[in-house]
Amino acid sequence: MKTIKTTRHRSILLLSLALFVSTTANSANSSLSLPEMGDASATILSADEDKRLGQAFMRSVRSQAEIVESPEINSYINALGYKLLGSAGSQQPYTFFVVNDPAINAFAGPGGYIGIHTGLILAAESEGELAAVVAHEIAHVSQRHLARAFQKASTGNLQTAAAILAAIIIGNPAVTQAAIALSTASNIQQQLNFTRDHEREADRVGIETLAQAGYDPRQMPAFFTRLQQSTRYMQSDLPELLRTHPVTPSRIADSSNRAEQFPPVKPRESDDFYLIQAQLQTLHGERQERLKILDTYTSPSTTQQYEQALWQLKSANLQQAEQLSQALLKKAPEKDLFIALQTRIELEQNTLEQAHTRLAEALNLYPNHPLLTLLQVETELRLNRAEQAVVLLRQLILQQGRFLLPSYYQLLAQAEMANGRESDSYQAMAEYYYLIGHTRSAVDQLKIALDRTDKGDNFRWQRLNSRLTELQNEVLELEGKMAKERSHANHSHP
Repeated sequence: MKTIKTTRHRSILLLSLALFVSTTANSANSSLSLPEMGDASATILSADEDKRLGQAFMRSVRSQAEIVESPEINSYINALGYKLLGSAGSQQPYTFFVVNDPAINAFAGPGGYIGIHTGLILAAESEGELAAVVAHEIAHVSQRHLARAFQKASTGNLQTAAAILAAIIIGNPAVTQAAIALSTASNIQQQLNFTRDHEREADRVGIETLAQAGYDPRQMPAFFTRLQQSTRYMQSDLPELLRTHPVTPSRIADSSNRAEQFPPVKPRESDDFYLIQAQLQTLHGERQERLKILDTYTSPSTTQQYEQALWQLKSANLQQAEQLSQALLKKAPEKDLFIALQTRIELEQNTLEQAHTRLAEALNLYPNHPLLTLLQVETELRLNRAEQAVVLLRQLILQQGRFLLPSYYQLLAQAEMANGRESDSYQAMAEYYYLIGHTRSAVDQLKIALDRTDKGDNFRWQRLNSRLTELQNEVLELEGKMAKERSHANHSHP
């Protein structure tokens, strides 16, 4: 697992990025002029540039951090995000993703990409608390705070800006220090003041979003207060969320006053929230410690039974896992997560036809369900029916769009190779590497795909060659600009 160190002063580092982009787009002596909040005449990123910057940002994040590839966790966090967006009436597409990091933190990137740390999900005591943080991050995007923080970059600089922005947000020290070297004390203070306004605005907009979505807006100040109080005597161990989103008494008071303007709301309870927390415990928890805790419950809840089953499955204790799984299915026979759990057990038991039948029935109930579809793909591959697996995967990739996980392409490569289609397999691996930010590896895979392509298939050869040229140009452009900036920084700061 990669260790991710989140920046202590996000506002300072965003200014560093602003100056970096400004220097790249203009000259070494160009200055940064930050717009006033709400100034419609401010020069900021266009919608198209924001979209492309966001896509490049996401690839850079994947290359530097460990993103949770679980389809059920990915589906849950996006469903929660779009529940909030539905009430906010936003037209911009968003993508929510989970970073496998125990730090309590979340962040918003360009293009509507919002990252939530696993530590934050586990720290929340209800879905409403998690929704409060997600609503706050949505507000950072909807109010275009990142776009306001730096001048408009030229089209050719988007890849560079994305790489620097990702490094700053997730804390790549080498790139961060180079960016900081370009800033001045006066500009840092200016950006700090500007970002405090951003935080207050994100609180205000987020509270309104929570209320409209049916959550209690009081959960936002309550969650931040609880985090702050839990570490009040340990300033060096503050949750990263409080470092990157500084919470002052006046800010808590202001958000509390705003929340009190809304009528009381009965807290929304979601079984899926607690089931997802149970899944995350198997990522971060210690098996023996967790099982000891779970064994102390004389009448375990559904969530506790589910976590016990996950731990037993992870430990290959299939008999115990199945007993717990069957008990869960009796409670909720149509619950997708319970169906998936039982199917995983059957796959481990090698009862493949039984698993196939269960999944076929489930997919009639939940068409295009990502988790169940992937389990069906695995089952088809193990039954030596690779062509069916390819069809399922291509449909899933098309249907998921911006919500697809890179691992879908990795699995597609496996299925195509099993089909004997080597060129298609290498092409799928190229897309996998590109999505995780390893563009050079993607280029290598496309070269192999071209080499494995029938020379008589001119249409396919031209299509692969066009994609190869596109990625080669991207690599050359990014490496050239990064080298130029390193050279400029070395000459400016001997």
